[in-house]
Amino acid sequence: MKLKEALEFVDRVKPNAYAEEQKLQWLNDCEGMIQTQVFLFAPVEIIGYELPKDKNTELLVEKPYDRLYLSYLYAMIDFANGEYNKYQNSMQMFNGEFSEFMRWFAGRYFPADADVEREEDIW
Repeated sequence: MKLKEALEFVDRVKPNAYAEEQKLQWLNDCEGMIQTQVFLFAPVEIIGYELPKDKNTELLVEKPYDRLYLSYLYAMIDFANGEYNKYQNSMQMFNGEFSEFMRWFAGRYFPADADVEREEDIW
């Protein structure tokens, strides 16, 4: 999913009054969690995005796990709106999707060994 696709989709599904820059910050926060908790990047290695130059950039997590970005944006919008019950539900969705991605990634790669594929996955 491209950065612009995530922003456009969330605006269609969950109309909101937040500027693209705010939603970009939330996406950068989500990417930071992925990079540090899953890919094991050091904080100084975290990649962030800027508008408008990075609008066509592919986000790091690919299908089918990329829906976690949308859930995170939904949750942040709910929280900022003070809709805490909705926020709780959205965060529960995000946490499940994030955990599912982490399990898949850890089952396929050795994160501590620079993303080396497991032997059974190499043909």
